[in-house]
Order: sequence, then structure tokens, then C-alpha cells
Amino acid sequence: MKKLLCSILFLICCFQCQLWAIEILDIQVRSKTPGHEIELSAVKAFIQPRVGAQYNPTLVNQDIRSLQETGRYAYVGAEINPEGEGIVLVYVVEERPRLRSITVEGAQHFSNAKVRDLLELNLSDRVDIPMVMTKLDAVNEKYQKDFYTLVEFEVELTPPDAEGFTQLTIIVDEGEQWKVKEIVFPGRIEYTRTQLKRVMGQKDTWILSGLTGRGKLDEPQLRQDLSMLEEMYRRLGYLDAKAGPYEIAPLKKGLKITIPITPYEQYIVNSIRIEGNTLYPSSLLGAQVPLQVGGIAASNKIQEGRSKIRDFYNNRGFSETRVNERILLTAQKNRVDIIYSVNEGRVAKIRDVLIRGNTRTKDSVIRRELLIYPGDTLNEVLARKSAARLRNLGFFDSANYTLLPTENPGVYDLEFDVQEGRSGQFLAGVGYSSEDSLVGFVELSQGNFDIGDPPSFTGGGQKLKTRLQLGTERQDIDINYVRPWFLNRRLALSVTGFQNDSRFYSDDYDQRNTGFSIGLRKALTTRWRGAITYTLEQIDVYNVAENASEWIVAEEGDTMRAGLDFTFSRDTRNDVWIPTQGGRIILNTGFTGGPLGFDESIYEVGARSSYFYPVFFDHTLNIQGWARSVDYYGDSDGVPIFDRLFLGGSRTVRGFEFREVSPVDDNGDPIGGQTSLFASIEYTIPITEMFRYAMFYDWGVVNMDPFDSNIEGANSSYGVGLRVDMPGFPLRFDYSWQDKSSPWNEEPGGLFSFLIGYSF
Repeated sequence: MKKLLCSILFLICCFQCQLWAIEILDIQVRSKTPGHEIELSAVKAFIQPRVGAQYNPTLVNQDIRSLQETGRYAYVGAEINPEGEGIVLVYVVEERPRLRSITVEGAQHFSNAKVRDLLELNLSDRVDIPMVMTKLDAVNEKYQKDFYTLVEFEVELTPPDAEGFTQLTIIVDEGEQWKVKEIVFPGRIEYTRTQLKRVMGQKDTWILSGLTGRGKLDEPQLRQDLSMLEEMYRRLGYLDAKAGPYEIAPLKKGLKITIPITPYEQYIVNSIRIEGNTLYPSSLLGAQVPLQVGGIAASNKIQEGRSKIRDFYNNRGFSETRVNERILLTAQKNRVDIIYSVNEGRVAKIRDVLIRGNTRTKDSVIRRELLIYPGDTLNEVLARKSAARLRNLGFFDSANYTLLPTENPGVYDLEFDVQEGRSGQFLAGVGYSSEDSLVGFVELSQGNFDIGDPPSFTGGGQKLKTRLQLGTERQDIDINYVRPWFLNRRLALSVTGFQNDSRFYSDDYDQRNTGFSIGLRKALTTRWRGAITYTLEQIDVYNVAENASEWIVAEEGDTMRAGLDFTFSRDTRNDVWIPTQGGRIILNTGFTGGPLGFDESIYEVGARSSYFYPVFFDHTLNIQGWARSVDYYGDSDGVPIFDRLFLGGSRTVRGFEFREVSPVDDNGDPIGGQTSLFASIEYTIPITEMFRYAMFYDWGVVNMDPFDSNIEGANSSYGVGLRVDMPGFPLRFDYSWQDKSSPWNEEPGGLFSFLIGYSF
């Protein structure tokens, strides 16, 4: 048998070699459909072989692809016909017919003429059924957006006439407009309807459905949603929970989906047992399980227990450990035993760490983020963390790891496979806030920059961002360069050049800051970060009003200053943008002048914290506050207006105009103070996936002297608001009323404030 196969392969190779060297005696073009004429010049324009040349199959394959790409032909092939000592090369094609007419029938939501326009086909275009169906996909998308989800198209092309023309007829069956207006959950439910709908892929309509298409009926997705709803209840210990079957009923202008949910019984943990373990005691492994005897048998915590036990072994090199869980009913009603079966495996080692998929990013940029190295004991927990660190860099679309067995048992190669993403970004837009008024911006950034690799300047893991803002109250330009792993250490270097021209600080003056800063940032622990920043800037106070306060007049002109700032921060929030748990602490101090020279000598200390507490039904309580104080020293004789402290506005004490919470001069104009204290409490309630209702109370005081904690002159306000969490474009609307106020900024009515962006 082996000899026969080898002989066949040998003959094939010989035939290929002979065919490659054989002479082309003639080249012909033939229609696949007998009797159809072919325009020879149109085909021969793409033919590379020539009569008398040797046959080359690569050139023929290239010709076939080129002819297919013209869109003129429905079929392209080639035949080789032996003749004497050579061959005749025949190209076989079938031309698509040309359109003589287009007829659309049956369209009502869109007119027949509109459907014809959406086809984007013109008379004399070459078409066939597959091409028309591809064009109809775009038409179907338009119908889908308007909630016609069951549109059908019947397509007919007449046989080509003698001149090669065909007539196209499309009959449209639009079906019903399925717009889901309401999703309800009858009976006893343990969650709010908002929480249940949030996990579903099937959505109901909302105010922007006309633009987003949200609310289309999608029954395959709806069937998947039943499993998601059941899992939500299993996380509360309702291990037998059943969702569905769903019912769809017509409403006046849409559909109503009813999804019954039966929780059944809530199970309690009777015992937790570990089986199969020999290396570590059951008490130690059981301590990894986030369940308690007598507590709720939550499905997610049961599964988390399995992962925690496996991670316990993985951290100690037992990468082959397998853990399974079983849930057993007991004789006692609603009580279950949780049993984890452990197969411990053996300790594994890493032979090599491989990187795949990086076409732009340098290997060194990837390897410096890894927490595991060749020769280490295999620790999958560190491997997962390493993959997560790569994903968090921001310039990979994906980053995953794979264990590759080697010829040695218990020894693996660890391969990290990354997929390069788009690291460059161009943004442009318009923003508005109560303080800044109208602002337009342009931002150009490269998240995988390499200053030392011209001309591409990519692949080094550095960051470069340029931002220009032009508005009615400000003009800013900022250029920022960040180099992580500065000096090959876990140390980030940041260099920023800026010019910020601000006209919103006061009606009595304008301010321009021009300069640069150099900073170093380092992770001190898992949560704590430390940073030091040197700033050199020129501050120009200009356009000072004739009736401005002497505090402002005294600062008119240019001031040059150099400063050092020290910051320590800790962040435990579960989400950077919309946190519901955890918090952030920022401690900072800094000084200008003194040993750094120039025109100003002041120092500042401050502390700020913000904590988020989950309440129930996804409600969140946020408590935040800060304290700051600034003073002068050395040759300075006061704190200049641009370093004094103010409160008020959409980011601090709402209910008061921007910078209106402040000591005032004899004319009642705010001049700032040297100590500020601020506190706020805000309670948010989700309305839908994108909207949150807010209630808040703000309190703050600004005192004239440094380190003055007197709160007798405090101002406060309360109000309500709406949060619109659109990705990349979050909106905050607040309306607030003054509770306590100083005599010079008392307002009897409420105050509306608007802000684009998040505020912490």
C-alpha cells in the first residue's frame, strides 16, 4: 500500500513538472453557457500567459482572481486541453447580464421607489441573484431599524436577451412592525424590573429608539435571556428558579412581553465538604470558599469556591489541579450540602514564555508586564493577571494565554497571544458646562507611541496626546507625553506642555497659564500610588476691570513660579467611571518658590476622599469630602488670587454660582480664602440602563486664614438631578436650592447646572 501511494505521488509530481514546462500552443475564451457570445477584448486584457510561452499555473490563477474582481463575471475558470506536444489554454467565463429595468412591488413602509434607491443599482449594471441578495441585505438593515424584523424578498431575473440584458423584479413582503413597548414580570420577584431588564439582551423601546433601533423583537435573544434571569435568582439561593415560558401579546402600538419567574425555594448551606485532598487540610481549603454554613446557597459563590480552591493549588504550582462541585439535597427542607471534589495533580514548571501576534508592539513592552517567567513554577493565577495587564495597556484588542505541553511531563511552554488594536485616536466634539460655557475640542492621541523609533513612532508602549480646546470662556492647548517603565523600572515619566487661557474665573479679570511640568509616578503597593511633579509656569493676569478688587489689581501682570507637588493616592473603586462600591483617597502637598526660586513662595496641603456604598436594588450612596489649606512663606507677602481657594458651581457646592462660596471684599466680590472644607452626600437610583436619578446635599466653607476650621460661615444646598451614562459622553443635570448661605450670595430661587463628564 505504501509503495502504491508513493508511486501515485511520484507520478503527480512528474506530471506537474512536465505541465509546468509545456508550451502554450493557443489561448481561447469560451462562454460557459453555449450560444452566448463573449467580449474577447474584455477577457484578454487580464490574461498574462502568451502563445509560445511555457505554461505557468500561478499566472492562470492570478488571471482568474483578477477577472472575478472586475464584477463582470458570475463564473471564471480555466481548462487545459492537450494538443500535440503542447496545450491549448481555455478561459471559461459566464458574464453577468446587464440590467434593462428594475421593478419593486409590495413595499409600503418604504415606498417601492425608496427600496429601489436603497438597492444602489443602476441600469446597465451587471447583476446576478447572489449580487442582488447582497444589495438587499442593506435594505433589510433599514427595515430592521424601523422594527420590521421579518421582511422577505422575492427576487426574479429574466433570462438574458440577445443583447445580454435582463429585467429585475423584487417583491417585498414587509410583515408586521414588531416594536417591544413593554416587558413585564408577573408574580413575586426579588429584584426590581430595572435590574431584571438590565441583564437582558432583548430591550424595550425608549426615547431614542428611532435613532438606535432599540426595541426590536429578537426571539433567539429572548430565549437566551431566560437563562440569564434564572441565574440572577440562583445567585440569591433559588437554585431551582424557572423563568418562562414567555408570552408575546399585541398592544395598541407595539408588543408586550410577559416573562413569569418562579423562584421556588431559597436554599441554605447545610455543610461544606472537601474530598480528594491529600496535600492540604480540608479546613484550609474550606476557608477559601466564600460561603458560610447557615448562609444562602448562592450559585455564584458556589462556583467562586471552586475557582478559589483551584487558585489555591495553582498559586503553589499545581496547575493540573481540577475541582468539581456537587450540590446534594438533605433530609432537612431547603438545606443543601456543598461538596468539592479535588484532583490535585502535580507541580508543573515553565520551560519558555512565548509571545505571538504582536505585529507593532515590541516584545520587551509585553514581557515587562508579565508576572511569570521561564523556569518558574507554573502559576495560572499569575498568568491570568499577566494577560489582564496586557489587556489593560489599551492597545491590544485581546490578550490571552495558552499552556503548551512539552515532551517532558509536567513541563509547559506558556504562550501569550495578543491581537493588536487601534492605538491612535482622533477625537473632535463640542461640550458645555455651567462654568466653561461652550467649548469645542480636537484631540489627537497615540497610546502605543515610541519616541525612539522613527518614522513609525509606534510599538514602544508610550503615550502621546495633544488636545486643543477653543470656547467662549477658554482656549487651551496641552501636549502630554508619558513613558512607563522609565529607566527600565516600574516608574512612569510624564512631560506636559500647556497654555491655558481662562476667562471663566471671574468677570473682573482673565488669566493665562503657560508652562510645562515633569512628573514621576510609581506604584507603592497594590492600591497606593505616589507621584512627584515639578512645574514651571508663567501666570498672566490681564484684562483687569477698573472697579476690580485691590486683591485682583495687585496681581495684574506676569508672575513666574516653579513648584513641586507630592501626591499619594489609593483607589479601591469597582469601576472607574460609574463606581458602586469602594473609594478613592488622595493626599497631596506642595510648594512653590523657596529653594526653587522665581516670584512666588507658597505651600499647600490637602486631603480628599470619596466612597461608594451599595444599598439595595442597585442604589448607590456616595459620600465625599475634602480639606485644603494654602499659605505663603519666605519673601512672599500673601497668597495670590490664582492660588486662593473657592467653592461653588457644578463640581462642588451646587446651588451657588461658580466660585461664589468665598470671602468677599468691600464691594462684595469673591476674593478666595486660604482654607476650604467641602462635603457632599449623593444617592443615585437607576431608572434604566442609561439613566439614573440623583438626590444630593452639598456643604462647604471657605475661610480667610490658613488652617482655619471654623464652620460658622458654611454654605449648603440640596437638590435633585439626572445622570445620563452615555459611553464617552456622560451628562449631568442638577437643580439645587440653597439651604444656608452667606448674605452676599443668597439667592431665593433654585439654580440649574449642567456638566458633560464624570465628577468624583
